[in-house]
Amino acid sequence: SLYSQWLNRLRSPSFPKPQPLPPPPAAAAGGGAPDAKNALFAQLNQGGDVTKGLKKVIKGEKIDRPIPVPKAKAAPAAAAKAAAVVKPPKFGLNGKKWEVEFQKDNQTIVIDESNAKQACYIYKCVNCVIYVKDKINSIALDGCKKCQVVFADVVSGVELVDCDACKLQCTGTVHTVSIDKSQGIQVILNEASLKAEILTAKCSELNVIVPGSEFEGGEYKEFALPEQFISKWNAATKKYETECMSHSA
Repeated sequence: SLYSQWLNRLRSPSFPKPQPLPPPPAAAAGGGAPDAKNALFAQLNQGGDVTKGLKKVIKGEKIDRPIPVPKAKAAPAAAAKAAAVVKPPKFGLNGKKWEVEFQKDNQTIVIDESNAKQACYIYKCVNCVIYVKDKINSIALDGCKKCQVVFADVVSGVELVDCDACKLQCTGTVHTVSIDKSQGIQVILNEASLKAEILTAKCSELNVIVPGSEFEGGEYKEFALPEQFISKWNAATKKYETECMSHSA
């Protein structure tokens, strides 16, 4: 049959063999991904021999390095703080209290209608001069800088808190001057107010100026109040005794 003849022809040595397929074209430059993939599979097929190519590290040569952690994105810069609100200056009598607040560079603040039942409160003033001409119950300065207060008679006392470079001048009488958390304070007393008690706490650079005697020509003398103290244990009284530190010239 025709099928048998065709089959015998294929088996005949004289029948031409089919030519092998040509090799695939070489990969273009930059297209090394298939080669890298084949190399990776070749290394994996090595099994236990894959570690033979690694360099042995001596124990002393090991360096502990932290695992790199991706840095977090910097937070956006905070918005600039709003400028401090500047409050308008205030001066006047509110009930029984004279209020002098937020004054700046005012050298002519005069309180001339006060009485022994009224108080004066001076708050956040800078570079001002306040005159209290009549008798008043009390005067308080709070958070003031470079201010001067000239007053006559004060029934209770004068108090300074958190003040800097301020001056007090008494032209009448005062019983107590209290100074707390302040620095660079001058207290000027006249002859009638020399018996005033001066209380201080957490202060520095405090000076009291008093008139000198007739033998000294009547000139004022300045005394620096102590800032340092020393405490010692008294075995007899079983208590600590505190004294002012004195520095000899």
